[in-house]
Amino acid sequence: MKSTYYGGYPATYLKRVRALFPDKKNVLHVFSGKVDLATFPGDTVDINPDLNPTFLDDAQRMETVPLGKYDLVLADPPYSVEDCDHYGTSMVKRNAVMRALQRLPSGAHVVWLDQVLPMYRKDEFAVEATIGMWKSTNHRFRGITIFRKL
Repeated sequence: MKSTYYGGYPATYLKRVRALFPDKKNVLHVFSGKVDLATFPGDTVDINPDLNPTFLDDAQRMETVPLGKYDLVLADPPYSVEDCDHYGTSMVKRNAVMRALQRLPSGAHVVWLDQVLPMYRKDEFAVEATIGMWKSTNHRFRGITIFRKL
């Protein structure tokens, strides 16, 4: 399903990611915006209360999120200051988000969609895959990094 939300996932993204992780049952969508939960059910985290997230929280801390229960996290942060202006938020510190995600259980996966590889601790996460992605012509190139929590 094509998203009408600015910055929403490309039409088949969630379906494809779900196919990569058929055994994952407890999914968390970080920087969720308006995610299609019918395609990939899970809980959501967002700083904007108007989007009705499961957890109204800052992704850089996720203080109210019980991260220990999740085995898969999908993260799609704003890529630029211009994107943040559009969302009415400030630029995220990617390393702070990765630091918060260190509370995930061992074996959990993080699927990070971004134009930047976030800083992470190599003794906490291993990169299992990287995938390049074009949405369509005249769009920004993005990379998908799949991390496994050690």
